[in-house]
Amino acid sequence: MKSDLENISLESVFNLDGTNYLTFRKNLKPSYKKTFFDVAKGYFFLALIFFVSLLLIKSGLRIAIAAFPVCALLIGYNLAYLHLFIHAGAHYNLHPNKQKNDRISDYFIGVFFGIRQKDYRKTHWMHHANLGMKNDSEHSYFNELNTIFLLKCMLGIHTISVFLSRQKDISRSDKSGFTLFFNMYVILFHGLLLTILFFLGGWKLLLIWLAGLLIVFPTLAAIRQLLEHRDFEASGTTNYQETDHGKVSRLFGGGFIDNSFGAAGFNRHLLHHWDPTVPYTSLSKIEDFLLNCPETSNIIKENKTSYLKTFLALFKF
Repeated sequence: MKSDLENISLESVFNLDGTNYLTFRKNLKPSYKKTFFDVAKGYFFLALIFFVSLLLIKSGLRIAIAAFPVCALLIGYNLAYLHLFIHAGAHYNLHPNKQKNDRISDYFIGVFFGIRQKDYRKTHWMHHANLGMKNDSEHSYFNELNTIFLLKCMLGIHTISVFLSRQKDISRSDKSGFTLFFNMYVILFHGLLLTILFFLGGWKLLLIWLAGLLIVFPTLAAIRQLLEHRDFEASGTTNYQETDHGKVSRLFGGGFIDNSFGAAGFNRHLLHHWDPTVPYTSLSKIEDFLLNCPETSNIIKENKTSYLKTFLALFKF
């Protein structure tokens, strides 16, 4: 299956007023203030979750045990939210200065995950160039969404395979890998964070953080990408590393879950893959424009869904 937008060229789209899409796009600029606010929200809620977790684990062992999965889930969800802004950085949506853009991505977002923007951008560009093909660099959607896949994610098996694949892609394009300075920064950052968490909440708060970072976050990240690109007709027995899967991208809603689980414009993934040059802060304007174009209006309406609906449609026991 292919997204219908894939067959429509940018220059051929006109709205009812006769305005060409390329002309309309020229006036779209990134809103760096909105991006700053969006990232700041992630930091605020992460601090809030830590505060609430600390209160709960100090309320007694029973409450701490009951709170553990909920707090770990919230931390992992919030990390999955923040992680998406590395992608915004890959498209230079964090700061107008490209060097500062990459530094913000590295030292305020990528540090949580050990992801350097220079490496991520190269890998992500391969994803845009090879979407749906067997050599796609971001290919969690090659997996069928089933119980076994979810277990692999939660046990770290899928995460390790993704990490090894990314390292292979990085080594092909940049043999220098991570810089020593960034590696040391990541180690010192996590060492300091773990020390502070242990000092504040002991091993209980440490376990909540580690479960959120190492189990919940990678599981949610893998599921999100799968929901965005997995074909409903894809076979669970086909090896898509040997056979092309085909291009699929979806358009999700604007509710709380779709806006947070698909933050930084991921909930409008169909539009992003059609025209990657548009800043994520302008994707809603692109959607409104295309709804007013005879050639694309029905396509936008028919592709509108939600992450939850897509999960239920794709999941197989």
